[in-house]
Amino acid sequence: MKKQTLSFLASLAVVATSFAGQEMASKEFKATPEPCFKDTELQLDVFGSYTDTSHRSSHGDGFGGGLGLNYFFTHNFGVSVSGNLYDGDVNGAWNVDGSIVARLPIEGAICWAPYIFGGGGIAANGSLEGTLHAGGGLEWRATHTIGVFGEARYIWAEEDHSGTQVRAGLRFVF
Repeated sequence: MKKQTLSFLASLAVVATSFAGQEMASKEFKATPEPCFKDTELQLDVFGSYTDTSHRSSHGDGFGGGLGLNYFFTHNFGVSVSGNLYDGDVNGAWNVDGSIVARLPIEGAICWAPYIFGGGGIAANGSLEGTLHAGGGLEWRATHTIGVFGEARYIWAEEDHSGTQVRAGLRFVF
């Protein structure tokens, strides 16, 4: 009986110590939110377009679409290449261009970034022409990896085949 009493008292002492002391308050870890626009990011654009050329252009006006690839090597500056195909006339027309892009991300409740760009490229409709372009746009990030954008550019081409192009589409961020 003495062994049972000692065992009971030892068990009671162990259990009693589990209630001793003060409760530890845990500190909550607050992570900094991931920015909508990263310092370096690769983007894929899928867009629809409308091209309105000057009245003397052999390319004509038309609806179309294309793909673009952008790489931002800093938070605000990057490069872009894109290709666009549109129904300018019976044969269709296309242009490929490269740009330098400057953006100003504004993050908060809504993540958006106005941007400007400029560069050069080529356009074709039976014959090749060199082009220059400049424009601007606005991107809204629906998530950290998907954005919606709209932009407009003016294209200067050889032989006064200049015009305006408007693009709108989705931007996938990697």
